[in-house]
Amino acid sequence: MSTRNTFKLLFILNKSKVNSEGAPIVLRITLNGTTASMNVGRRIPLSEWDKKAREPKRRSMHFDEISALLETYRMKAYQAYSDLLKEYDEITAENVRNRMQGHDGIEIKTIVSVYEAHNQELEKMVGRGISKTVYRKHCTCLKHFKSFMKHQYRMKDMPIKQIKYNVVRAFFNYLQFDLGLQENTSIKFMQNFKKITNHAMKSGWLSQDPFDGMSLRLPETDRPYLTEEELKKLEETHLPLFRLQTVRDLFIFACYTGLSYSDVKKLKRSEIEKDSNGMWWIRTRRIKTKTKSQVPLLARAKTIIDKYCQLETLKPDDLVLPVMSNQKLNLYLRDVRKECGIEKKLTFHVARHTFATTVTLQNGVPIESVSRMLGHTNIRTTQHYARIVDRKLAEDMTKLTMTGKFQLA
Repeated sequence: MSTRNTFKLLFILNKSKVNSEGAPIVLRITLNGTTASMNVGRRIPLSEWDKKAREPKRRSMHFDEISALLETYRMKAYQAYSDLLKEYDEITAENVRNRMQGHDGIEIKTIVSVYEAHNQELEKMVGRGISKTVYRKHCTCLKHFKSFMKHQYRMKDMPIKQIKYNVVRAFFNYLQFDLGLQENTSIKFMQNFKKITNHAMKSGWLSQDPFDGMSLRLPETDRPYLTEEELKKLEETHLPLFRLQTVRDLFIFACYTGLSYSDVKKLKRSEIEKDSNGMWWIRTRRIKTKTKSQVPLLARAKTIIDKYCQLETLKPDDLVLPVMSNQKLNLYLRDVRKECGIEKKLTFHVARHTFATTVTLQNGVPIESVSRMLGHTNIRTTQHYARIVDRKLAEDMTKLTMTGKFQLA
């Protein structure tokens, strides 16, 4: 919206269409250099019109009637102008006239309609560059925002122009304090919501970034991983049920390859190769970041593959491992943890953390190599695991001093 709007209304006569009843009265609207005209549906004799005052002469027998009509049009014009300013950043005289006539032709963009259109596009792209998880997260974000509007403003929707800093800040607080979500989870939802406001700004529906001045950087958190002792316990413990054995195998496979759940689930025969030196590789592209990931297959991971399939009999697009839903897998991991006597909470992503720390970095694999195997787009993401390893080394050395034989400098 312009910082300064010039809005003027003038009533004039259309003398080119004068007849025995007089000339039609026309309302001319001027707004920031644009003009539009509309007939008010009334005629007046030329002799009864005051050219300077642009209104009926006071001695006219139609003065009261026409003056009241013109005042009504004037009020409608100002009301239309005021309403449009609340909804759009840039408006024209034609917009005002069309709004007065009840067919402004401007679609009022609302946050819900824009977000729903965005999610419909995402749904079409699922499996073609967009994961179902991303689509579901945006659907959940929209659901939370609808709940927030009802709670905060008693509204089902709002013009997207009204999405200001105070609204996004209130939404962030709602996610944390009313829904009870963790800070990181809330920030991730806000990052999704910002994609919608960015789209609105690029489309010209929003003039200012409502997130300006609001940091959405995720605070660093400790990423749980299994130690060598815990990983060994997990591998060697006897599990009575076949489904728990399968869940453990999938988890251990991820511990030795660093693949995420979605990448293990979609792992195909064509992504497993044997080079000229006889070394087996997983060469895939991560679903989350679309980056390449190349991982030499450790013997333990290859053993798990051989347990569930014969690679030579598979077609290129055949899946390698029998992966259940992430929800079920994480549910059964609770039972696996209890059977193995592991106190840490296990989710499938803990396996990826274990690969980065216990399996690779703690055994001297360079951080650059670990970053490439994990498919990270930025080595700073991998450096977080290096800091975890540094803390582990410090803890181990501190334990050494407790023997009384050594002291740290």
